[in-house]
Amino acid sequence: MSILAGMPFLPPSAAGPHAWVWLLLLVACAVATATDLRSMRIPNWLTFPLFGLGLAHGAMLGGWSGMGDALIGAAIAGGIFIGAFILAGGGAGDAKLMMGLGAWLGSSAAVPLVLGVTATGFALGMGVTVARGGLRDIPVVLMHGLWITRLEFGRALAGRIAYPESSALPSGSGPKERPKQWMPYAPAILVGTALTWWWWETRGGGA
Repeated sequence: MSILAGMPFLPPSAAGPHAWVWLLLLVACAVATATDLRSMRIPNWLTFPLFGLGLAHGAMLGGWSGMGDALIGAAIAGGIFIGAFILAGGGAGDAKLMMGLGAWLGSSAAVPLVLGVTATGFALGMGVTVARGGLRDIPVVLMHGLWITRLEFGRALAGRIAYPESSALPSGSGPKERPKQWMPYAPAILVGTALTWWWWETRGGGA
């Protein structure tokens, strides 16, 4: 066990993330939201240090087992988003941000984080759909999403992986032109993380 585990500001991993960890992650999500809205990018200078420091934090709390728990949390939190990037060309920045959050939160809090962010993203997507075209567009968007998912799984099974051309652009190439139906996902990650913190403290592992 780490000698730092008994300190009040670094509780054992079994106690769940401390309040300062949640606040740190919300700040990181706020920065990601600002850059995503401005340039459609979540920069590596934010996500890579967030992930690395999350692993270091886990190691300080529990040595190798703590680092392993951080890696599991990163895999859980980023798994769906990595799959979306590989299969359908989703946002790589979103996946890296979620991996960074999961590394800090560990395996216990990563699952509610994924659920919170996914639910928030779905609600945000439906809200944007209604704002752009009204309630009549919701069934169309849902059916289109299911159809695209089916096609991309078929491509994956056939060994054809989707990589969007925009993902190959270097980070310093400047802002991209916003697609007509573009929706930033970093705001959903920000709100979903805040909701997960509230749930964790009131009804989850922090209760």
